[in-house]
Amino acid sequence: MIKTIATTIDRALGRLYTACGAIAALSIVLIALFVAIKIISRLLGVYIGGLTEGAGYAMAAAGSFGLAYTFQHGGHIRVDLVIGKLAEKPRSVAEIGALVLTSGAVLYLAWFMTRMVNISWKFGDISSKSDGLALWLPQFPAALGFCIFGVALIHNLIRFCATGASPWTTQGDLLAEKDP
Repeated sequence: MIKTIATTIDRALGRLYTACGAIAALSIVLIALFVAIKIISRLLGVYIGGLTEGAGYAMAAAGSFGLAYTFQHGGHIRVDLVIGKLAEKPRSVAEIGALVLTSGAVLYLAWFMTRMVNISWKFGDISSKSDGLALWLPQFPAALGFCIFGVALIHNLIRFCATGASPWTTQGDLLAEKDP
């Protein structure tokens, strides 16, 4: 029963991370689109306001939504100079410690960004740039992306403690494979 529930939650979170990856990819396409429109409009002598800001907002969304997806697929850069040399038991303890510290830092950042969105909403902050957009609108996707990344870290902490499986252990350690 518990294994079925855990598997269902694991699959649902996997779909959430994949959706985040799709949103990040769409945001990158939007950046390219905004930049292309900006270049073409400048060549035609036409001013279209908010394109630079829109590209910046899309970049923030791409960066934050891409975190959970990239982490889940073992794509984050890890420095294993010390941990990679440890025996299995101390390495597991170090991995858990790293996940706990990273989770704490990311969850604090997510809380802070969510608080920033709330303050922007309450005070009706408006962008001072040419788009005149309510600031909570571009801040919300970035905060949501960090919240989902925090969920991914906690999810993988629980998975690692329960099974020893994680995105970075399934990728293989190429340096360790080459050692004699």
